[in-house]
Amino acid sequence: MSAWGKRQARVDTKPIADTATANNSTTNGSAAPKKSAWGAPPGAAPAVTAPAERSSSAFPTPREAMEKLSLEPSTAQTHVRSQSARPTNRRSHLQSAVPESAVLTPVRRPDAGGKVGKVIDVYTNHFPVHVDDAIINQYDIEIFMIGRDGRPRLARKDERWETVQRIAKREKNFPIIWYDEGKTIYTRELLTDFTKPLQIKFSINNEEKTFQFQVLNLVRQEKIRDMFDFIEKKTSVRPRDSIRILETLFKQRARNDLISFRNQFYDRKQKLDDLGKYELVYAIRKAYRKYVGDGRGMANGFYQALFLTQGGPTLNINLAFTCFYMPLNFIEFATKYLRKDITKGLTELELQGFRRIVRNLLIETLHTGRDIRYRLRGFGLPANQIMFVRGGNDDAGEASLGEKISVADFFAEKYQRLKYPHLPCIDGMSGNQKRANWLPMEVVKLVPWERSLKPLDSVQRALVTKKSVIKPEQRYDQIMNVVNNRQFDTDPYLKELNIKVNSKEMLQIKARILPPPEVKYRGQGSSEVAERVNFGKWTIRNRFYTTRDVNKWGMLYFGSKPTDDVIQTLKDFETRLPPLLQRYGITIKSKPITIAKPATKEEIEKTINNASKDGWQLTMVVLNNTSDNVYDYIKQCGNQRYGLVTQCVSYQSLERNIGKLDMYVQNLSQKINAKMGCINGVVNLKAALSRPSNEDLFMFFGADVTHTTCSAERPSIAAVVGSRDPTNSLYAARLCEQYPKLGRCSMEIIKDLDKMVIDLLQLFAKSCGNRLPNKIVFYRDGVDDGQYQKVLDNEVAKIKHAFRTIYVNRQPPKLTFIIVKKRHNTRFFAYDGQMTKNVEAGTIIDQHVTHPSQFDFYLCSQAALMGTSRPALYHVLHDEIGFTSDEVEQLTYWLCHTDARCSKAVSIPAPVHYAHLAAYASRTFDFDDNVDQNSGTGDDDGFVENVENVSIDDIKTKLMVLDPKIANNMWFV
Repeated sequence: MSAWGKRQARVDTKPIADTATANNSTTNGSAAPKKSAWGAPPGAAPAVTAPAERSSSAFPTPREAMEKLSLEPSTAQTHVRSQSARPTNRRSHLQSAVPESAVLTPVRRPDAGGKVGKVIDVYTNHFPVHVDDAIINQYDIEIFMIGRDGRPRLARKDERWETVQRIAKREKNFPIIWYDEGKTIYTRELLTDFTKPLQIKFSINNEEKTFQFQVLNLVRQEKIRDMFDFIEKKTSVRPRDSIRILETLFKQRARNDLISFRNQFYDRKQKLDDLGKYELVYAIRKAYRKYVGDGRGMANGFYQALFLTQGGPTLNINLAFTCFYMPLNFIEFATKYLRKDITKGLTELELQGFRRIVRNLLIETLHTGRDIRYRLRGFGLPANQIMFVRGGNDDAGEASLGEKISVADFFAEKYQRLKYPHLPCIDGMSGNQKRANWLPMEVVKLVPWERSLKPLDSVQRALVTKKSVIKPEQRYDQIMNVVNNRQFDTDPYLKELNIKVNSKEMLQIKARILPPPEVKYRGQGSSEVAERVNFGKWTIRNRFYTTRDVNKWGMLYFGSKPTDDVIQTLKDFETRLPPLLQRYGITIKSKPITIAKPATKEEIEKTINNASKDGWQLTMVVLNNTSDNVYDYIKQCGNQRYGLVTQCVSYQSLERNIGKLDMYVQNLSQKINAKMGCINGVVNLKAALSRPSNEDLFMFFGADVTHTTCSAERPSIAAVVGSRDPTNSLYAARLCEQYPKLGRCSMEIIKDLDKMVIDLLQLFAKSCGNRLPNKIVFYRDGVDDGQYQKVLDNEVAKIKHAFRTIYVNRQPPKLTFIIVKKRHNTRFFAYDGQMTKNVEAGTIIDQHVTHPSQFDFYLCSQAALMGTSRPALYHVLHDEIGFTSDEVEQLTYWLCHTDARCSKAVSIPAPVHYAHLAAYASRTFDFDDNVDQNSGTGDDDGFVENVENVSIDDIKTKLMVLDPKIANNMWFV
C-alpha cells in the first residue's frame, strides 16, 4: 500500500481530513446531489454545508487537510480571469515591477442596475453552465523522454500531451484526469495507486521514443463550491484556481484535434490565409504590381472561456483570428520576410535585425530522415567557415585532439552537398543545452503552427481587419456552429463533474438603449444651436463652438516629383479649402504658400523649421507615395521640435475626393480646429446626472500605456490627458517614457502619474480662472483583469498624492476611477424576428452577464458601420462621487459624443480615446538620450537573470517634452 492508502472513489466530494482517514478508507463515498448552475437546488440541502463566509467554512483549509501528507507548496501560478495555466517556459518569466497588494477594495454595485432608457431583449455569446459541487485534487507530475543513453531529457509539449493520453488509456482503473500541458493534472480521485514511475513507448514522426510519467505529489484540493460562494456574494475573493481547473477540463477533448493557445483554438487542418500583398514596382519604362509575402498567414479559430456572472457560470465563445508562420524552408521564409534573395548573401545589419524577429522560433531538420526540433538562438558564421572536431566533444575540452572539419564538408560527407555554404548557420538550441548546434539554413524549416507575435505593417493590419470583419448574422451563425461542433453533451470529461452547457441557443438577456445628448454649435451671431443625435451620428450644419482666424498658412508637398495632374489637384485644393473652412467659422485671411520637396529627412526638417520661423498658424501637408516613416518624421518635427500645427492628407485620398470635397473637408476641419486650440461642439455633461449642481466643477482624465518592445532600448509610453476648460471639450496631454531597468520586467502602472496629474490640474486652474475641480472622473485604459488591484492601489494613491500637493489645505476633489476594457470577447446581438442585427448605439447591459457584486457594465456607444459592434466593458473600481448606475452609465455614454475628430459617437469616452491617440502618436518622438541604457540588458532578445528582486524603483522614467507652442493643444487628434 502506498503512503496515501487505497484509491478513493471517483465521486468523493469531501476533502481529506487526516492521514488516518485517507489510509483506512476502503468504501466509496456518496455521490453529491445535483445542484443548480450556481449552488444547491431549491429546497434541497447542499451536500456539504458551509457558513456564508469562506474564511469560516466547515471545510478544513487545504493546509489543514493535507498538512500530514507531506505535501509540497503549490507550483500553480495565479492567472487572470478566464485564462488557464500554461506550462513553465524555458525562459525567465516576465516579472512584475509592481508588488502584490490589496490596499483598496473595488467598489460594489450601488443599486440593482440602471433604469433609464428603452428596455430591449438582446442575445449574448454566453452559454449557461451547470456544474455540481466537487472536490478536485491537484497533482504535480513529471514527464521525461528517455534518451538512447538512458538519461532523461525534456519532452516537448505535444509529446507530454500524448504521453498523458496514452498512459491514461493503457493503465487499468486509471481515473479520468485532465492535464494542463505543463506539470499539473487534476482529478476527482486520489491517485494512491499510481505513485510509481510509468514508462511507455510510441512512435513520433516514424521514430520510436520512450517516455516516463510520474505523479510527484498532491499539491492541493480545490472546492467547486468556492465559485458558488463568489456568485452568491458570500465572498469577494475570486476563485481563480477553480476557474482554471474547469477551463482546463473544457479544453481536454478540443486539445486532441485542435491547436490551442491559452483560450484560443485553431483547426490544424485549415490552410493559412496568406498575408502577402501587392506592391508597386517601378521598372525603367513602366510600373507593375508584384505580389510580396512575408511568410505569415492568418488562421480562423474560436475563443472559449468560463465566466462567473450575476446569472451564474457561463461559457463565453467567440470567433478568433491570429497569425502563424508558414512551415516554409528557412531560406524561403527569410527571402519572403526580408523581401530579398538571401542566397546572394546578408549584410551584418540585416542579419542583426532578422535575428530579433526569428529568435526563439521553433525549427525542425529536413536532412536526417526524422524531425529533430530546435529553438533558433541566433546565427553564426557561414557553413564553410565554422569548424568543429569530427567526433569530438567541445564541452569536455577535447576540441584539439581530433581532426577539424567544416560544417559544409561534414554535410557533404554525411548527407548532401550544400547549395549555399556561404550563408550563415543557424544556432539551434535543444532543451537547456548550452553548446551550439550549427545547422545550415537550407536544411531546416519552420515548425507548423508557430504563432507570430511580431507586429504587422499597416497594409497587413488592414488586410487582417478586412478578413476578420464579420456581419452580426454571420458571426452569430458561426459561433453557433462552433458550439454545436464542440458536442458538450457527449464530452466524457464534462460528465466527470456533471457539467452541462445550455448550447441550444445564446443567452437572452435584458438591455436598455440610453438617450443621446444634444451637441451644441454656434448659429448666427453667437447663439447656440443644438444638433440632435440619430443612431449615433449627427450633421454639422452650423459653425464650430469656438474658432480662430488664420492669418498665415501654407501647403507642403512631399513625395515623388509632382506631375501636371498633381499640380492641378493641389491648386484646386488650396483654392477650395478656405471657403469650405469658412462654413464652420474658420476664416483664412491670406493666400497659401505652397512648397514641394522630396521626402528626405533633411528637406522635411528644413522646410518645417522654416515654416515655424515664418509664423505659419496652419500647415497642410500632402504626402504622395511615401512610407509611414515620412509621416512619423513630419509629426516628430512639427510637434516635438518646432511647434508647427500640421494636418497631413494623402494625395491619393485627395485625388479621390476632389470632386466631393464638402464631406472630406468637414472631417479635416474638425481636426484642424481642435489642433488650433478651439472647440468644435459642446455637450452639457451635467445634464447626464440626476442631481446636477451649479457648484460642481468637473474635470475628466484619460490614461493609457502603449507597449513597444519592453526593454531598456524601447520604452513603454504612458499618456495622461485632462480636460482644461469648464465645458470639458478641450484637453491637454502629458507623456512619460518608462524604461524597465532589467530589460524584461512588466510595468502595469504609470509610475509618474502624480507628476502628470499635478501638471494637468495646474493647467486646468490656469484656464478656468484659478478654479480647481471639485469632482474628477478618471478613465483608465490598457489594464488586464489580473492588474486591477495593482492599478487601484498604486494609481489611486498617486492621484491622491497629486491632490494633496495642489489643494494643500483646501478640500480635495472627489475621485471616481473607472477601468475601460476594449479587448474582450463578449458580443451582443439584436433580433427583429427576421434577421440578426447589431445592437443600437447607446445599448447598455449592467445585469446578468456582469460581475456578481462589483460595479461594471457593458456599453455599446457607437453605431457599427462594418462587422459586429464591440461593446466596451467599464469597471468602476473607486467611487467617492457616489454615482448611481444611471449616472455613471449616462455620463460615460455622453462623453463618447465629445470626440473632436468626428460627428458621431465613438466606442470609448473621448478622454481615454485621446490618451490612446497621444500614446500611439508619441511612439515616434525622440527618446531621451540621457536615460541609462546600460542599466538593462541592452538586448531585448537575451536571457534575463536575477529579475525576481525587481522593484518600481528599477523603472527609469522620463517626462516627454513637446514644443511649448502646441504642448497644451490637442496635437494628437
